[in-house]
Amino acid sequence: MKTDSKKKLIYATALALRLALFSFPSVANTLVERVELSTPVTSFKRLTEGVYLYNNNVPPYDGGVFHQSPLLLCLFSFFMTLPSFTIPLVYSLMDIIIAHSLSNITRLKQQRDTLTTRLEVERDIQPILPETVAALYLLNPLTILSCVSKSTLLFTNLSIILSLLSALKGKTKPTLFWIALASYLSFYPVMLTPALLLVLDNQKIVYSVGLFVGCLSILFGLSRVFVGSWDFVNSTYGTIIFVTDLTPNVGMFWYFFIEIFDQFRSFFMVVFQFHTFIFTAPICIKLRHQPVFAMTVLCGVMAIFKSYPSASDASLYLALVPIGDELFKYCRYGFLISNLFLYASGLAPIFWHLWIYAGSGNANFFYAITLVYNLGQVLLLVDLVYAALRREFDVKNPDAIGKPTLHK
Repeated sequence: MKTDSKKKLIYATALALRLALFSFPSVANTLVERVELSTPVTSFKRLTEGVYLYNNNVPPYDGGVFHQSPLLLCLFSFFMTLPSFTIPLVYSLMDIIIAHSLSNITRLKQQRDTLTTRLEVERDIQPILPETVAALYLLNPLTILSCVSKSTLLFTNLSIILSLLSALKGKTKPTLFWIALASYLSFYPVMLTPALLLVLDNQKIVYSVGLFVGCLSILFGLSRVFVGSWDFVNSTYGTIIFVTDLTPNVGMFWYFFIEIFDQFRSFFMVVFQFHTFIFTAPICIKLRHQPVFAMTVLCGVMAIFKSYPSASDASLYLALVPIGDELFKYCRYGFLISNLFLYASGLAPIFWHLWIYAGSGNANFFYAITLVYNLGQVLLLVDLVYAALRREFDVKNPDAIGKPTLHK
């Protein structure tokens, strides 16, 4: 089967699967409310409430319920006037666009790799096919569930992927526009900007930063015009930074800040948020010769340590992992990591039910399983970084391949 035919078959299958799940209202409505898939800042249910308030001339940011950007409010105010199948179709097509972009990213990254030094044993090995990367994304259960839950984080993921694709093509302006849009939607993607500049290999740092700030300013200006006030800043970014909504999710913030005394809240808020961004500089410095992989690692860090993470965050960096298939032979904890993900995926809904519905458990049950989930993600990132550094060492020192290395 030809490559184009394979891609069309994969895309058609993925689209049909998503639309089939959307056609069961009980399934779709259940997933919309799952805390593993939706957070206060990405929930479709809260978005519909915000649209309803806006359409009835009630300020949507006054009630403390709606925490999403004004441009999403504007977009969905239009979508909700169209036939009911429009929104499911839009979400499904966005997943297809992300998958197609991932296949192009894989192709461009492999073209770059032909210009770099490779190991002798890798020269006869065929790299992963671009359509395989697309299929792995589209058929990932986390991706499918995130799509059907209509999490607005999908817009952020699309912007991040398009920014990486534009960077690999060497297009500075589209790259910085897309990452500015992602930062506008979810705040945390701003930490990906240095990695994208490494991909661009752009020496005009001041110009690039100015362009990024300019795009962000335009987006804020349009939001101000649409809403008519600056109230959205505190309700969206204030909620993300100060964690004012303590609705449970798969992250590590909510339980900690429920339990902590108020006099210590400000200190630990700074520590937690700083901890998320502190990885950016060392990762970009150490992996400066592998900028696409640095982008993958930073997406993983963002998925673990942001204030309101969900399964959609994990689906983003898991989609980027297969692009670096040359690292897999160095990974050591694949079986353990797979089991941690499966363990957490199976028990999270059960512990949530025991806590909220059955009343036979408490918050510790659910929080404990989210810690297992995040442990799996941390081990995956640690294993991948080890693999990247070990391979880099082997490329520079081919005589040391297969031998233990002592680091002084």
